Amino acid sequence: MPDGVVAVSPHLDDLAMSCAGFLATRPGSLMVTVFAGGPKTIDPLPDWDRAADSFLPGADVVGARREEDLAASAVLGATTRHLAHWDWQYRTPTYGYDGPAGRDELARDVSADLAPVVERHEFAAWVIPLGLVHPDHQATADACLAIARSHPEIEWLVYEDLPYTLEFPGEADKTRRRLRDSGLRLADMAVAEERSAQSTKRSAVGCYRSQLKPLGDRVEQSITALERLYRLTWEDDRE
Repeated sequence: MPDGVVAVSPHLDDLAMSCAGFLATRPGSLMVTVFAGGPKTIDPLPDWDRAADSFLPGADVVGARREEDLAASAVLGATTRHLAHWDWQYRTPTYGYDGPAGRDELARDVSADLAPVVERHEFAAWVIPLGLVHPDHQATADACLAIARSHPEIEWLVYEDLPYTLEFPGEADKTRRRLRDSGLRLADMAVAEERSAQSTKRSAVGCYRSQLKPLGDRVEQSITALERLYRLTWEDDRE
């Protein structure tokens, strides 16, 4: 069985921002990005891509961002899998999108795509997002929890989405309460802060060059923040 974990990311950079320090200590992991799809060329550029100051109208933005993710995964000693779901900013008629739009429908489709990953890869642990603020983060978390309920034999770890957990601490508290109310437990994990891991995290985050400008100060905040992970269990579990 592999020594690493399967780590699920809503977007191409969320894992690096949220838990690259953790992943740096677990080489051989598989980084799965859910919303890693979109139109082949982007014209007009949406606000976020325009703010990146890295792309011209008509650019293959998604392809460039996937390349950044491959570079980051190499820094972390991980492999990648990119799912084809479109980032929220492209899910409009402007870009020819005709897929699911609602959170529940998106979560069902994402869950269906994650299920074969469980069957094909014998990882003992998965790392999934808490699912804060952003609709893509929320849909990804919903999909992962559906898979978790079907596979209790796997160790499920939950990471807090950075930088959202710093910017919206109330949302993090609310989401944790909602999970508890649904019969889930989140047990704090002791995550060792290794200087070498933080250095590796900085290198991994730096691979997402097109995202550094629009993220601004949130990049450094996420790199230096304490990464918080939880062990996910169910109320009827017995130690």
